[in-house]
Amino acid sequence: VVVDEKADEHQTFSSASIDKDLKMLQGEASKLERLEMVLAVVGTMKAGKSTTINAIVGTEVLPNRNRPMTALPTRIRHTPGKKEPVLSLDNNQSINDLIVQLKQALENTPAGNQVLSGTDHDKDMSELLRFVQSKERFKKEYRGSASIFWFLKSLNDLVRLSLELDVEFPFDRYAGIDDIPLIEVEFAHLANLPDSVGSLTLLDTPGPNEAGQEHLRPMLREQLQNASAILAILDFTQLKSDADQQVRQELERIADVARGRMFALVNKFDEKDRNGDDEEQTRKLVAHSLLKGQIDVSHVFPVSSKFGDLANRALRELEINGCLPDPVDDSTAWVEDFGKAALGAMWKKLIVNQDVVRLAASELWESSKFAAPLTDVIHKAHSQA
Repeated sequence: VVVDEKADEHQTFSSASIDKDLKMLQGEASKLERLEMVLAVVGTMKAGKSTTINAIVGTEVLPNRNRPMTALPTRIRHTPGKKEPVLSLDNNQSINDLIVQLKQALENTPAGNQVLSGTDHDKDMSELLRFVQSKERFKKEYRGSASIFWFLKSLNDLVRLSLELDVEFPFDRYAGIDDIPLIEVEFAHLANLPDSVGSLTLLDTPGPNEAGQEHLRPMLREQLQNASAILAILDFTQLKSDADQQVRQELERIADVARGRMFALVNKFDEKDRNGDDEEQTRKLVAHSLLKGQIDVSHVFPVSSKFGDLANRALRELEINGCLPDPVDDSTAWVEDFGKAALGAMWKKLIVNQDVVRLAASELWESSKFAAPLTDVIHKAHSQA
């Protein structure tokens, strides 16, 4: 007699497992009702996941910083006509209840006293501590890139603070696809294409080196298995490193069900030196060696997300305002990055000429090599949604 241990395992139910299965089924039913095609984006911190998503969308919807940003999976849905990104989290009560618990822990526990007396807090954590101690709470909606940046970084720092105070973050309350944050914005690269019958959504997932990811691992694996396609963001400069190995191991775990719908964007290809692997060599290395034949060579795209994002921002500013803003603060610091990347050492003199900037931005977009994955993956997904 041959015993199927996996089958036997699935015949054991509990109220918790049934609730979990029901949530998964409700999420899948919700996607079917919306005819929603979900492209899950995976990658390690610093691989350029946020920059890549911004380049795909064509405008800044996710912030970049040197620490982890994705505490919970976040949906970014193409919404025609919505120029300003809007983040909504209808299920905000759970994290607001958590804030009450954290406030009590800060005031009544040794760990809380230690956190409050600490002097090594970064600016973001100090800001969050003030927020927790006040009577403010998270809203259900945030409009614009700056507000979205504040919410996402605060949410991630909330996970960090929960771990420090040994207070359980309510990850189980965000197990369903409709429970997690949703950003609605028009994808600039899809704006002039014929409307799709369904909707196209990117699912930004926490990387294996981000806070709280261990608690999310089962749910993430389920979301990846249920996704319409998977976009793996790999770092060209770290292809054989331990950090990217974690992503490759995660992809290996779902390879059987993801075969044929997995794509890899090899970011930071602009940092290739003259002796580095060229595009074809990089595709073969990723497909045959690193991902062990689990992905087709034609599904691997060496790109520069940084160049793509900067080119998009410049072209968008020209379209809306007719010129680029002065790089006077953090919100406009990207202009200097664009100038140096697109115009070189003479950027300060050349950047005032709109025609020169437009041409330089177009050439930078071409150098980013983003046109191929946009056409072969994003446009195709949109047309089939």
